Amino acid sequence: MTIVVTGACGHIGANLVRALIDSGRPVRSLVHVHDRGIAGLDTELVKGDVCDPESLYRAFRDAEVVYHLAGCISLSMKDWSKLEAINVIGTRNVVEACLKTGVRRLVHFSSIHALQEEPFSVPVDESRPLKESPGFPPYDRSKALGEIEVRRAIENGLDAVILNPTAVVGPHDYEPSYLGRAILDM
Repeated sequence: MTIVVTGACGHIGANLVRALIDSGRPVRSLVHVHDRGIAGLDTELVKGDVCDPESLYRAFRDAEVVYHLAGCISLSMKDWSKLEAINVIGTRNVVEACLKTGVRRLVHFSSIHALQEEPFSVPVDESRPLKESPGFPPYDRSKALGEIEVRRAIENGLDAVILNPTAVVGPHDYEPSYLGRAILDM
């Protein structure tokens, strides 16, 4: 059972690739710019980009499961075009490639930021409305719209699950993330 990981060189992706390899599964890692974080690991490296559907078809060939972690994180209010291209259209490309290539299951990594926070007195879970309207911060909205793409694919027969992680701290954070940088600067 071949498993594909998009965003394999990112913080969560690099840890996921290691865990999958340690469990004995064959892993194919979609690499966009560099392989830092997974260099030297026993994973098949495939050059690709979520904005390039053809590269996804090649990467997903004969895959049973795809973990979709590739994404863009930005707190800037000026980055909507980039966020939309990667987090929304890129996710649409991933789900379409999964459907086209016969992937059995998609595990989509979204973000807690896709979900509305209010009311603050109630724990946040997946039943919260999504931040899909233009009034929300661009990153939050892009992750919400990416989830909508996955939900549409589920309606069209794709077996998929959506995860909404919060801030992640740990090893193999090579960029580092905003939180990782804050901890390093303490």
